[in-house]
Amino acid sequence: MIDTIRIKFPMSPTPEQLEAWMHKVTTTPTGTRESYIYNPQVDNAVLRLTYFPTAYDGKPMMTLETSLPKLVLDNNYQMLESIDGAITIGNIMLEDLPHVPKLDLSEGVLIRLDMCYNHQVGDAVEDYIKALGNLDYAHRRTKHHRYEGVEFRANKKTTKFYNKEHESGFTEAHRILRQEITLMRAKDIQKLFGKKKPTLLDVSKEFVAEQLQDELAKLGLLGNSIANRDSALQTLCSEYGGDAGL
Repeated sequence: MIDTIRIKFPMSPTPEQLEAWMHKVTTTPTGTRESYIYNPQVDNAVLRLTYFPTAYDGKPMMTLETSLPKLVLDNNYQMLESIDGAITIGNIMLEDLPHVPKLDLSEGVLIRLDMCYNHQVGDAVEDYIKALGNLDYAHRRTKHHRYEGVEFRANKKTTKFYNKEHESGFTEAHRILRQEITLMRAKDIQKLFGKKKPTLLDVSKEFVAEQLQDELAKLGLLGNSIANRDSALQTLCSEYGGDAGL
């Protein structure tokens, strides 16, 4: 399903609310840019709120970035079952947040989207990561993360495979190989959904599955397995018995 999202709203916090936000002024090639930053925490979910009094279009804009599963489920190794349900629960979690305007997650325009799936591969997580690191993905840069995973990077989209237990710190995520697609640019998300202002309501399980399977197909993995001599033998013997496996 999905993990980290960033959404934007055409709204402004009140002057009283902004008193709790950190004020920041940065120098740009055309002058200066003013922003306010506020990072409250709801259980294990950190909310990264940024407010621009004057955004790129000259109007005020507020953005919210968070792991939606962490906000809703208090962890990000479990898969969300329903976007509608996640929005409903997420809005409840945000209701009593101090120093923040009232938000409706369904109204925010998506400007970052992480789509993901948990592959249950048993004790072979590290074997998969090593094998994936040897694959070629056309027009992508491969980056290895020691003890964690591998990325296939491009300007528009990054595909990652990693050990979810190591990344999350949750022992409950043992045996999970996480596949994840990250889109960090608003215009790429607009193009993906074919609309100017895509929201969480445009995301579905079927849509996410299609995107993830397309990435597997480009790596030559869709419908295929990854194994080396030892792990393939172990898997076959486990499934069919010692003699038949051999």
